[in-house]
Amino acid sequence: MPNGIQSLWETVKSWANNNARQYICEPIPQNRTDLTGSDAALTPMRDYMRLWLVDMFLARDRQWFVNVYPAVHTSVELKFGLTPVKISHVTDGSGQLGRGAFKDYALTDLLPFNGGTVKIQSGLMALQGTNYLAQSIGILKDFSGLVAAPLSQTLAIADKVTSGAQNLFNGAAGTVALGFHREYASDGGGGRNILAPGYTALILATTDQINKNHLWVKNSQLLYAKKDGAEPEPLEGFNYLLFRIEGRSARDNWRMPNIEEPLNQAIQATIQDGPEKADGYKKAALLVIWQSPDLAVQDRRRVADAIEAELAEVAGQARGAVPAEVRSLEEIMKARAAPALHRDAPELTLDEILAS
Repeated sequence: MPNGIQSLWETVKSWANNNARQYICEPIPQNRTDLTGSDAALTPMRDYMRLWLVDMFLARDRQWFVNVYPAVHTSVELKFGLTPVKISHVTDGSGQLGRGAFKDYALTDLLPFNGGTVKIQSGLMALQGTNYLAQSIGILKDFSGLVAAPLSQTLAIADKVTSGAQNLFNGAAGTVALGFHREYASDGGGGRNILAPGYTALILATTDQINKNHLWVKNSQLLYAKKDGAEPEPLEGFNYLLFRIEGRSARDNWRMPNIEEPLNQAIQATIQDGPEKADGYKKAALLVIWQSPDLAVQDRRRVADAIEAELAEVAGQARGAVPAEVRSLEEIMKARAAPALHRDAPELTLDEILAS
């Protein structure tokens, strides 16, 4: 790990440890939110996670955007395939004072949870300097958006984002205004930090100022009830960040470029050249799926079946026909009267791919 990345990681972690009594880091129970999905712990090798910055508020105790510029640097460290990786993101608040700029901002793409620990760290940076900061932060934000699946091809960009944030932090006499550092694991170890869907609020306030049991989330906004039974209102007067961990057991954006290319070649060969040539391209796509670290192990069969179903549908059309518009796996399976896939189906094997 480059020294710059480790340095910024340790800076935020140190702030969080040294100021533990001066801020609140609290998960919001689902019954005090408007989330309707499952809040069950994520299962290794089956589920995906995605991290969101849902809401942010900058209290007016600083001259934000005058001579102090905010930037939120977030890193997620987890096992990607067999290798630990760190994915970084920089979010800016250019031109905004208060909430609104950070509503529902995806900080990562869907990431397979492969077990072990997942480390999440985020820091609200107060950067002092001239107006060039707004542009520099914006550039890092734009590069952050390039970190997407297939992740193995964009990890170098994530490293450059963090190194750029470190350089900006040092060059602009930056300070950490609010920091978050937490490690999560799967259920069953007896610990409190279980990786599961839900909200976590990070507030620069003490428990004497904020009653943690009065925090709510509705419409992607952090709310606070001033007393028992009171109607929750938008929390103001404190710097805060509101995060959400999203959990899924099936990847909806599985048509990644490294899968899409051989799939399209197989479709074209099916229409123009016949099954023998198409079979080679199909096997190439299935091999990518079988080895893909961007797909959860138990989701690879579903994606492989999606390709099989799509190619079978194309083969059933007239030779030389123009391919129909791409449909979802559910639509294709329904049209072919195929049974729904069970999320606990056995893993996809190499023998199956070679025999297909």
